[in-house]
Amino acid sequence: MLYFITENYLKANTPITANVDVNDVTPYIATQSALRIQPILGTTFYNHLLTAYNAQTLTNDEVNLVEFIQPVIAWRSAEDAVFGLTYQLKNKGLQTQSGDYSTNVSRAEVAFGMEHYAQKAAFFEQRLIRWLLANKTLFPIFISALNSDTDLRPMFATCQQCLYNGFTTCTGNCGNFRENGYNNSILVL
Repeated sequence: MLYFITENYLKANTPITANVDVNDVTPYIATQSALRIQPILGTTFYNHLLTAYNAQTLTNDEVNLVEFIQPVIAWRSAEDAVFGLTYQLKNKGLQTQSGDYSTNVSRAEVAFGMEHYAQKAAFFEQRLIRWLLANKTLFPIFISALNSDTDLRPMFATCQQCLYNGFTTCTGNCGNFRENGYNNSILVL
């Protein structure tokens, strides 16, 4: 199953190079789609959109929405890959890899790389949320009661203040995991 992005999209739109085996990055794509996009869309709408994407039956409005989703998943996957490709879990525990003409980086450099990509991803997440809120009436499943009564309901109740301010200032917690009932952010070592 494709989670809104392809290998070509990922490599063309992030610093992940052509020599990276996509099989090493694929788990991050699925995880970041579930962690970042599903809470924004809500479970019902997320599942509908993912099914339609893979069946290639998206409406024109859904195609536009997916174009806002793709950079979020790509940059969050790149963020995850910095750690996952540097440190890999092997049968002897957590390992680093070193090849010909390469040098391992420090934990601080890994954290720096992750934060660098996280900043880009956060921009695209806010852009997605703001666009979706401004165009929510185009997506009846998104605003339906069924989507609001799922395990992950859309995170947009406190974002209404952004719309009223014309997006010049956002006084709500747009896209904040606390809006979805979570107390803790994701742990990054």
